[in-house]
Amino acid sequence: MTRIGEHAVVLGGSLAGLAEAAVLAQRFARVTIVERDGLSQTGQHRKGVPQGKHVHVLLPSGLHSLAQLFPGIREDLRERGAHLFDARALRFNIAGGSLLLEDSDAQHLAATRPLLEGIACERVRSLNNVRFAEGCEACGLTTTPDRSRVTGVRLRSGRGRGADEAVEADLVVDATGRGSRSLRWLAALGYPVPSEEQIHIGVHYTTRLFGRSPATSGDWQNVTVDIPPGERRGAVALAVEGDKWIVTLVGILGERPPTDLGGFVEYARTLWTRDVHAVVADAEAIGEASTGAFPANVRRRYDRLRRFPGRYVVTGDAACSLNPVYAQGMSVAFAEALTLAQVLDRHGLDRVGPRFFRQTKRITEVAWSMATGADLAHPGVDGPRTARWRLLNAYIGRVFGVGHRDPVVAEAALKVLGMVSPPQHLMHPRIAWRVLRGGRERGRPVPDGAAVPDPSAR
Repeated sequence: MTRIGEHAVVLGGSLAGLAEAAVLAQRFARVTIVERDGLSQTGQHRKGVPQGKHVHVLLPSGLHSLAQLFPGIREDLRERGAHLFDARALRFNIAGGSLLLEDSDAQHLAATRPLLEGIACERVRSLNNVRFAEGCEACGLTTTPDRSRVTGVRLRSGRGRGADEAVEADLVVDATGRGSRSLRWLAALGYPVPSEEQIHIGVHYTTRLFGRSPATSGDWQNVTVDIPPGERRGAVALAVEGDKWIVTLVGILGERPPTDLGGFVEYARTLWTRDVHAVVADAEAIGEASTGAFPANVRRRYDRLRRFPGRYVVTGDAACSLNPVYAQGMSVAFAEALTLAQVLDRHGLDRVGPRFFRQTKRITEVAWSMATGADLAHPGVDGPRTARWRLLNAYIGRVFGVGHRDPVVAEAALKVLGMVSPPQHLMHPRIAWRVLRGGRERGRPVPDGAAVPDPSAR
């Protein structure tokens, strides 16, 4: 790679920051990752990742991007116990039935967040030009006298002792997540702050680990129960390393899944299909429950700003934070890291921020439209429901319904949900014809109370 500059600083050491550091290490002589928390050993949870104890599914598009960022990481993950599975191992319950999924070359990744993040961190630590500044946080930006260009950051020790330290950099990337201070820093420098869009969904979730026995669970790796419009309860069960199930019960619009084991199992029983209940009813619970919350989808429109300081980029959840139920966040962050690499290779550091925001607009727009469009299907969610949205929502509902009995439509839907294909793929004449005619009479919706079947019996 052509060297772009001497030093780049990445603020935030979670997956988005690690992905950015991986591409910057190929283009800068030195990279520093600033992380307020100490980074844990692989397999251990850390305080700075509040979602880390809950289900994480890496979508096919995200797995493809991850493999580009870290060649060979699929094998590393598999050797450490992660599961790579295709559609045949996915039980996707939505719109009153289960998608009829057959062969597909689109793989998902099932692993706990500490395993995935830990292996990515090991890869970045192995790069001899990357340094981790742990126990530090950025408290401001440094700029040229006319404030037209960022020249570095001011760092403060986590202990809060002593004076701030100014660290020079040719490029600064903010990957600090929802708590990003970029809005405050931009305002302090005299720049306009981006407008903000929000769709409140009020998600609460409770997660538990269970022992997993292949004798009772068959080959299923993932069981998803979507939340129907008008309802407030859903769930996801994922097979992860160590012969375990990680099961997250989801409530929206203020619904809170219980933490006690008896209440957890009963909550799973009340879902519109009993697939997740079949996983937890007789399995051995491991450890205590963990809880989490997600108030709202938030998108900060950096792409609309006409003035922005040079050599500064905001990425990941710091720019667009999406309902974690749809598992889009990691895939978006990895795609953004690859996009930054393309921008730097084509244009160097010239207007890197605006160019990056313009190039990533399509990525975030697709994910935002899918996540908020699905959330707006719930009557209790406030937000704009345009005529276009109503038409598309009705069509998507029919896609899922036909997908219960037509594997071609089901695979098309899964590729869109997995961010492999754009939503327009569902409008292709070959798919639209099957949707509008109702699909072939094959398969049937999952009856209420059905247990997880053994795929080998098909």
